[in-house]
Amino acid sequence: MAINVRPVDPVTDLARIAKLTNAVHPDSETEDLLREDLARQMDGRFMQSLVASVPGEPVAGYALVDHVPWQPAGRFWVWVTTDKRWRGQGIGSALFAQALTLATEQRAAILATQVRDDQPESLAFAERRDFHVERHIFESVIDLPTFDQSRFTGLIEDIEATGIRFFTLADAGNTREALRALWEVNYRAVLDDPASTGSFSSFEDFSQVVGQASWFDPAGQIMAADGETIVGLGAVGYFPEAHSARNMITGVERAYRGRHIALALKLLGIRYAKAKGALIIRNNNDSQNAPMLAINRKLGYRPEPGVYRLIKKLI
Repeated sequence: MAINVRPVDPVTDLARIAKLTNAVHPDSETEDLLREDLARQMDGRFMQSLVASVPGEPVAGYALVDHVPWQPAGRFWVWVTTDKRWRGQGIGSALFAQALTLATEQRAAILATQVRDDQPESLAFAERRDFHVERHIFESVIDLPTFDQSRFTGLIEDIEATGIRFFTLADAGNTREALRALWEVNYRAVLDDPASTGSFSSFEDFSQVVGQASWFDPAGQIMAADGETIVGLGAVGYFPEAHSARNMITGVERAYRGRHIALALKLLGIRYAKAKGALIIRNNNDSQNAPMLAINRKLGYRPEPGVYRLIKKLI
């Protein structure tokens, strides 16, 4: 069978790519989000999107090679997926071979990717190409129409009585100064996450990638403060096309843990998502993040298939 690997055509391919992606990671992609990412320009970024065409199917598979400037030098993200109807016919192999060539030409030293933990065939595909599991990320969801908030009556008020103040970026005015404060608390939370690579975006890149993203809403950027010091963050993205929301990140400064602040931030995020009309809210956490996984269980997040994060060393 003739397989043609080519660059993505943003006019004709994006709807099909979104469908392929969502078949693996539900509600994770839309045509608009893909177009938004393709159009994003950042100094130091390399991104190439590929599709595989076969007779009778213009998009039978998709691959992405991506390096963003805040990632460690030489670390590239590579992701490959094939339409289930066309698997086992060399399409994934052809896409990966081209992706590997592109990454190697950019002097990649490490390739990172992910596969669903309930898809052993995908894990086997990666392992045959010398990837090995680096992290295990757990996915979970809450069905918002049936979520019972009454179990947590008084929780937020009790925390506020200790001097902690909850507010959103919208409350702070969504100014550049407020956005920088949001970036700073994101920075600390990301670097303290067990799954962190030890790097985070600059404020300028954060302002573009997060602050201008279609899912970004200042009212969904929820913070906790002690006086003027921000001590916690619960960021939620809303995706209207899928009627879903996602916990983008939740974190609390170590000195303030054990006071249910993270639980309150997640509860406020759930309230925000319900008010936006979301039917579900999704979450993912590293398997080693036991405290956050315990909070998820308390809130009633339902476990779903997670993902293995894998790496392949080239040098």
